[in-house]
Amino acid sequence: MLAVMHRHYAPRRRRSGMVSAAAVALLATVARAQPADAVYLNARIWTGDAARPTAAALAVRDGRLLVVGSAAAVRARIGPATQVVDLGGKRVVPGFIDSHWHLPTTSRADLLGAGSPDSIVARLQRWSAALPADEWILGRGWTPADFPDGAADRRALDAAFPDRPVYLTDRDGHQALANGAALRRAGVTAASVAPAGGVIEHDATGAPSGLLKEAAMSLVGRLVPPPSRAALALAIDRESRAAASFGLTLLQEASAREARGDVFELLTAAAAADTLRVRWRWSVPFRATASDDELRAWRALADSARSPWLRFGIAKGMLDGTVDARTAVMLTPFTGVDTLARPFMTASLLQRTVARYDSAGLQVQLHAIGDGAIRMALDAFARLTPRRGTPAAARDQRRHRIEHLEVPHPADLPRFRQLGVIASTQALFATPDVTTLTNYAPLLGPTRAARANNFRALDRAGAVQAFGSDYPVFPMDVLLGIYTAVTRTLPDGTPRGGWQPAGRITVEAALRHFTRDAAYAAFMERDVGMLRAGLQADFVVLSQDILALPPAALLTTRVERTVVGGREAYRAPPP
Repeated sequence: MLAVMHRHYAPRRRRSGMVSAAAVALLATVARAQPADAVYLNARIWTGDAARPTAAALAVRDGRLLVVGSAAAVRARIGPATQVVDLGGKRVVPGFIDSHWHLPTTSRADLLGAGSPDSIVARLQRWSAALPADEWILGRGWTPADFPDGAADRRALDAAFPDRPVYLTDRDGHQALANGAALRRAGVTAASVAPAGGVIEHDATGAPSGLLKEAAMSLVGRLVPPPSRAALALAIDRESRAAASFGLTLLQEASAREARGDVFELLTAAAAADTLRVRWRWSVPFRATASDDELRAWRALADSARSPWLRFGIAKGMLDGTVDARTAVMLTPFTGVDTLARPFMTASLLQRTVARYDSAGLQVQLHAIGDGAIRMALDAFARLTPRRGTPAAARDQRRHRIEHLEVPHPADLPRFRQLGVIASTQALFATPDVTTLTNYAPLLGPTRAARANNFRALDRAGAVQAFGSDYPVFPMDVLLGIYTAVTRTLPDGTPRGGWQPAGRITVEAALRHFTRDAAYAAFMERDVGMLRAGLQADFVVLSQDILALPPAALLTTRVERTVVGGREAYRAPPP
């Protein structure tokens, strides 16, 4: 089957961004004379295609959609060897796409929702019980709300683990907490100077408190032993299976990994062998020191990658940190804070680097959370040399992106559409948990909190909004993400009426952001993101009709079947 997929799926060059209309027409012409490999009948299909928004059945051949339409049209494609599947009236939607996802490669204790230092210690003790006595204790997922007064420190870790190194990253991955044993191994003392862009916090005595922010995390993090190649292979398989179970068919990996090393080699080998369960899009680093040879090599990689399962062509950079860590770059200080965090690049250096990547034909995605960093990124994109063609065509060729953009200034919202910049947002970032209500929102103050993660405002401004999870910062549970974007409440319905409810959107809008818009953000809208004849057969079968039921039904809906390229990547066990 892969050979057929390759024959019909020539790799797109960055400057065209799509399979030609003639190629799609040819596929449709050939399809009329061919029986389907499989047909799916008796379905309620939301196609995501404005030209044909609904359908009752679909047919698949050679990994692509042969027909999406009426039951009669699909039945006409049934041949002697065709698999016929009756979906029993279930809701079918295009395969979900996570526009901002990270592959966890190291096993760590789960600290999400721990609630207190004692609970963190208890989880670490359970997690490490089976490990060798000299092995590092690792964890992730704590937030400031887990500590008294929101101030994380190492005291509880030192009491429980006085001689064994402990290293815990926070939920957002922009802060780490190290115990005394880990600090000693790293040589971090009261006299240590933080690297540029990093912060070493100190306690009342002047000693390191154990809290390391941004670039300072590397002082200890670099000592954590890397996983083995076998462990990485298991991680790729485990996370791919988990993604498929949530209906995800394409992961846009935003870790800015080099185009080499074990993970790269494992993925490229699996793509070549046609053994990947879901599709991947890989991001390379965005850095000022990148050489011209590196830029050309990354562009060549994007042009030469022929597998429909693994794509390249985007570079990930960082402009600021997070609100919870007080490292997001704001136009005015956080509430109760006198100073402003500094961006990780100067404006002039950012502009020069963006221009170099753009000239090399690489899409740029910039992490920018605070309104100051968001404006800085938009300014850099606005100063790019105009391209030939109409303004709309020139914007369409670029599709540069801003990741997270949690607190944009209202004056900057129209610029996304004007510049053709993708708003890569995360639905679950609007979760009104204890950290949001007791740390995040108070730091912003009421005016800025009212515009935080306001998905509706971006939609009304005409931005192309691509949803993701930032997994493992938040779960890659798409249905939970849609619920949060629609209600802005926790699963128990609190706070009543939703946190900052003006930012709520509809289920259908959230579906578009997880499918069609996410595909556009990846330059893949002519292959995935909708259910239309000629596109890849990526779709999800849901247990309930999420478009006809109240939002609370999203919490009890499950993914029953995930199909990627016509192949079943996941089927739920019987309830």
